[in-house]
Amino acid sequence: MGMTDHRIALEASLALAVDRIGDPQPAIYARLFARHPAMEAEFWRDTSGRIRGEMLARSLEMALDLAAPHAPNGGWENQGWGGAFLATEAVTHDAYGINRAVFADFLPIIAAVMAEAGGDGFTPAMAAAWDVVLARAAAVLAALPGSSMAARVIDVEDVLPPVSQRGAFFPQR
Repeated sequence: MGMTDHRIALEASLALAVDRIGDPQPAIYARLFARHPAMEAEFWRDTSGRIRGEMLARSLEMALDLAAPHAPNGGWENQGWGGAFLATEAVTHDAYGINRAVFADFLPIIAAVMAEAGGDGFTPAMAAAWDVVLARAAAVLAALPGSSMAARVIDVEDVLPPVSQRGAFFPQR
Protein backbone atom coordinates (compact mmCIF):
# COMPACT_ATOMS: atom_id res chain seq x y z
CA MET A 1 0.00 0.00 0.00
CA GLY A 2 2.76 2.45 0.97
CA MET A 3 2.61 5.87 -0.60
CA THR A 4 0.48 4.90 -3.59
CA ASP A 5 -2.13 7.44 -4.59
CA HIS A 6 -5.39 5.49 -4.62
CA ARG A 7 -7.56 8.53 -5.38
CA ILE A 8 -7.70 7.89 -9.13
CA ALA A 9 -9.06 4.36 -8.65
CA LEU A 10 -11.47 5.58 -5.98
CA GLU A 11 -12.75 8.37 -8.24
CA ALA A 12 -13.10 5.86 -11.09
CA SER A 13 -15.21 3.61 -8.85
CA LEU A 14 -17.49 6.53 -8.04
CA ALA A 15 -17.85 7.47 -11.71
CA LEU A 16 -18.56 3.85 -12.63
CA ALA A 17 -21.26 3.58 -9.98
CA VAL A 18 -22.91 6.79 -11.15
CA ASP A 19 -22.77 5.59 -14.77
CA ARG A 20 -24.44 2.32 -13.80
CA ILE A 21 -27.04 3.35 -11.19
CA GLY A 22 -27.19 7.14 -11.26
CA ASP A 23 -27.14 8.87 -7.89
CA PRO A 24 -25.94 6.24 -5.39
CA GLN A 25 -27.47 8.04 -2.41
CA PRO A 26 -30.77 6.09 -2.36
CA ALA A 27 -28.95 2.73 -2.53
CA ILE A 28 -26.51 3.73 0.21
CA TYR A 29 -29.17 4.90 2.63
CA ALA A 30 -31.46 1.96 1.80
CA ARG A 31 -28.63 -0.34 2.83
CA LEU A 32 -27.88 1.70 5.96
CA PHE A 33 -31.54 1.61 7.01
CA ALA A 34 -31.86 -2.11 6.20
CA ARG A 35 -28.82 -2.89 8.32
CA HIS A 36 -29.69 -0.43 11.10
CA PRO A 37 -33.46 0.23 10.97
CA ALA A 38 -33.38 2.68 13.89
CA MET A 39 -31.19 5.01 11.84
CA GLU A 40 -34.03 5.99 9.53
CA ALA A 41 -35.72 7.85 12.40
CA GLU A 42 -32.52 9.87 12.93
CA PHE A 43 -33.21 11.61 9.62
CA TRP A 44 -36.68 12.84 10.60
CA ARG A 45 -35.80 16.44 9.66
CA ASP A 46 -34.41 15.47 6.26
CA THR A 47 -37.58 15.69 4.21
CA SER A 48 -35.68 16.88 1.11
CA GLY A 49 -32.68 14.53 1.28
CA ARG A 50 -30.24 17.42 1.70
CA ILE A 51 -28.86 16.23 5.02
CA ARG A 52 -28.25 12.75 3.63
CA GLY A 53 -26.71 14.29 0.52
CA GLU A 54 -24.37 16.48 2.56
CA MET A 55 -23.41 13.56 4.79
CA LEU A 56 -22.61 11.42 1.76
CA ALA A 57 -20.70 14.22 -0.01
CA ARG A 58 -18.55 14.82 3.08
CA SER A 59 -17.98 11.09 3.48
CA LEU A 60 -16.79 10.84 -0.13
CA GLU A 61 -14.48 13.85 0.32
CA MET A 62 -13.08 12.15 3.41
CA ALA A 63 -12.63 8.85 1.55
CA LEU A 64 -10.75 10.60 -1.25
CA ASP A 65 -8.46 12.24 1.29
CA LEU A 66 -7.86 8.92 3.05
CA ALA A 67 -6.95 7.41 -0.34
CA ALA A 68 -4.21 9.99 -0.89
CA PRO A 69 -0.53 9.18 -0.35
CA HIS A 70 -0.26 11.78 2.43
CA ALA A 71 -2.60 9.69 4.60
CA PRO A 72 -0.30 7.03 6.07
CA ASN A 73 -1.58 4.21 8.22
CA GLY A 74 -1.91 5.11 11.87
CA GLY A 75 -4.05 7.04 14.30
CA TRP A 76 -6.23 10.03 13.53
CA GLU A 77 -3.45 12.54 14.15
CA ASN A 78 -1.46 11.03 11.26
CA GLN A 79 -4.27 10.92 8.73
CA GLY A 80 -4.48 14.48 7.40
CA TRP A 81 -7.81 16.19 6.84
CA GLY A 82 -9.72 12.96 6.17
CA GLY A 83 -8.64 11.37 9.43
CA ALA A 84 -9.26 14.51 11.44
CA PHE A 85 -12.69 14.90 9.85
CA LEU A 86 -13.59 11.27 10.57
CA ALA A 87 -12.46 11.60 14.19
CA THR A 88 -14.47 14.79 14.64
CA GLU A 89 -17.57 13.26 13.09
CA ALA A 90 -17.27 10.15 15.25
CA VAL A 91 -17.31 12.29 18.39
CA THR A 92 -20.11 14.46 17.00
CA HIS A 93 -22.20 11.39 16.24
CA ASP A 94 -21.49 10.08 19.76
CA ALA A 95 -23.15 13.27 20.99
CA TYR A 96 -26.12 12.61 18.69
CA GLY A 97 -26.48 9.25 20.42
CA ILE A 98 -25.34 7.22 17.42
CA ASN A 99 -23.68 3.98 18.45
CA ARG A 100 -20.00 4.06 17.38
CA ALA A 101 -20.33 0.66 15.70
CA VAL A 102 -23.25 1.96 13.60
CA PHE A 103 -21.24 5.08 12.72
CA ALA A 104 -18.31 2.88 11.67
CA ASP A 105 -20.55 0.93 9.25
CA PHE A 106 -21.29 3.90 6.96
CA LEU A 107 -18.06 3.91 4.96
CA PRO A 108 -18.08 0.12 4.38
CA ILE A 109 -21.70 0.45 3.22
CA ILE A 110 -20.64 3.10 0.70
CA ALA A 111 -17.80 0.86 -0.50
CA ALA A 112 -20.14 -2.14 -0.88
CA VAL A 113 -22.66 -0.13 -2.90
CA MET A 114 -19.87 1.16 -5.17
CA ALA A 115 -18.58 -2.38 -5.74
CA GLU A 116 -22.04 -3.80 -6.43
CA ALA A 117 -22.97 -0.93 -8.72
CA GLY A 118 -19.69 -1.32 -10.61
CA GLY A 119 -20.32 -5.01 -11.18
CA ASP A 120 -17.82 -6.55 -13.60
CA GLY A 121 -16.34 -3.10 -14.24
CA PHE A 122 -15.19 -2.77 -10.63
CA THR A 123 -11.46 -3.41 -10.99
CA PRO A 124 -8.93 -4.85 -8.55
CA ALA A 125 -7.39 -1.36 -8.33
CA MET A 126 -10.76 0.04 -7.26
CA ALA A 127 -11.15 -2.71 -4.67
CA ALA A 128 -7.62 -2.04 -3.39
CA ALA A 129 -8.35 1.68 -3.12
CA TRP A 130 -11.47 1.06 -1.05
CA ASP A 131 -9.56 -1.47 1.08
CA VAL A 132 -6.94 1.21 1.85
CA VAL A 133 -9.62 3.76 2.73
CA LEU A 134 -11.47 1.32 4.98
CA ALA A 135 -8.26 0.25 6.72
CA ARG A 136 -7.21 3.85 7.32
CA ALA A 137 -10.68 4.76 8.58
CA ALA A 138 -10.65 1.76 10.92
CA ALA A 139 -7.24 2.85 12.25
CA VAL A 140 -8.57 6.35 12.91
CA LEU A 141 -11.60 5.03 14.78
CA ALA A 142 -9.52 2.51 16.74
CA ALA A 143 -7.21 5.31 17.92
CA LEU A 144 -10.08 7.36 19.34
CA PRO A 145 -11.20 7.06 22.93
CA GLY A 146 -14.15 4.68 22.80
CA SER A 147 -17.67 5.85 23.25
CA SER A 148 -19.98 3.91 25.50
CA MET A 149 -21.27 2.24 22.30
CA ALA A 150 -24.73 2.74 23.78
CA ALA A 151 -27.17 5.07 22.12
CA ARG A 152 -28.09 8.06 24.20
CA VAL A 153 -31.65 9.28 24.25
CA ILE A 154 -31.96 13.02 24.56
CA ASP A 155 -35.36 14.34 25.52
CA VAL A 156 -35.96 17.58 23.64
CA GLU A 157 -37.85 18.95 26.62
CA ASP A 158 -34.67 18.66 28.72
CA VAL A 159 -32.54 20.78 26.39
CA LEU A 160 -34.89 23.33 24.83
CA PRO A 161 -36.49 26.32 26.54
CA PRO A 162 -40.06 25.88 27.76
CA VAL A 163 -42.59 25.71 24.92
CA SER A 164 -43.93 29.16 25.77
CA GLN A 165 -40.45 30.67 25.23
CA ARG A 166 -39.57 28.92 21.97
CA GLY A 167 -39.28 30.97 18.84
CA ALA A 168 -39.37 29.96 15.20
CA PHE A 169 -36.03 28.17 15.43
CA PHE A 170 -37.14 25.65 18.05
CA PRO A 171 -39.43 22.72 17.28
CA GLN A 172 -42.91 22.86 18.72
CA ARG A 173 -44.38 19.65 20.08
